[in-house]
Amino acid sequence: MSAMDKFLNSKFIDQYGAALAPSFDFVNTSASAELDLPIPPEAVSAGVQQLVADLGHTLAGVSPDQLELAVITKKTMMSWENATGIEITPTPQGSHVAIFMQNMPGRPKALLDGKKNKKMAQKLADQIQASAHGA
Repeated sequence: MSAMDKFLNSKFIDQYGAALAPSFDFVNTSASAELDLPIPPEAVSAGVQQLVADLGHTLAGVSPDQLELAVITKKTMMSWENATGIEITPTPQGSHVAIFMQNMPGRPKALLDGKKNKKMAQKLADQIQASAHGA
């Protein structure tokens, strides 16, 4: 873990970071992205779980059928953690993947978080698609 990662994940940042940052509670930070893959849902789920681990995010929960995942994205210099839900639905052609993302509860919001989260959700969709086609 780099020195910056240690600092970002320190108790100091968790305790004081939110107090030092402005918060725009009226901002809607929710975003989503969707994609279709010609791969069975079970294989998509396994690939998503591996991708989440590779990216350093936290897999917070998985449904018994492994088709619904709760992910907490890692904190970065430009972003607090995001609560992310990933739903994988079987289709006749393979799988439909829906990604839902928003700021973690209790974290400050910024004016452009909704726009940023939309880009992050689409980037995660693109990463899932790239990893599925590379497998």
